[in-house]
Amino acid sequence: IAKERTIPFTEELEHTKAYLSVEQVRFEGKLFMEFDTDYTDFRLPPLTLQPIVENAVKHGVGMKEDGGTVKISTREADAAFEVIVEDDGVGFDTEVKKNDGRSHIGMENTRRRLKDMCNADVEITSVIGEGTVARVIIPKENNK
Repeated sequence: IAKERTIPFTEELEHTKAYLSVEQVRFEGKLFMEFDTDYTDFRLPPLTLQPIVENAVKHGVGMKEDGGTVKISTREADAAFEVIVEDDGVGFDTEVKKNDGRSHIGMENTRRRLKDMCNADVEITSVIGEGTVARVIIPKENNK
């Protein structure tokens, strides 16, 4: 079995933007986007940014009556590349294990693929009523 290949961040961002354009129509003017992605010279597994953004839309701004904004940013640090997905949605308590009858396997699969393929970590911080920040930290070693 061939190991799944990483793709350029720009390619993953284009897929995510296509998804977001559909969601913006669906949310009828209540979903706003911001991009601060000047740094794009790195790779990540395919379909790892989109599920994080999907969570921000569905469980963040999508739960607010007046909608909100999802921001995607990239940064270059000394030893890593960072992708930050922020929303100003409803937020949640990161200490409480969700027992809502739904599978949360999508995010776990995304975390696992990022770890296995890029040795990346996903850090999620959230404040109820203010929003959520998901930070993907991809070590620079072997990332080209």
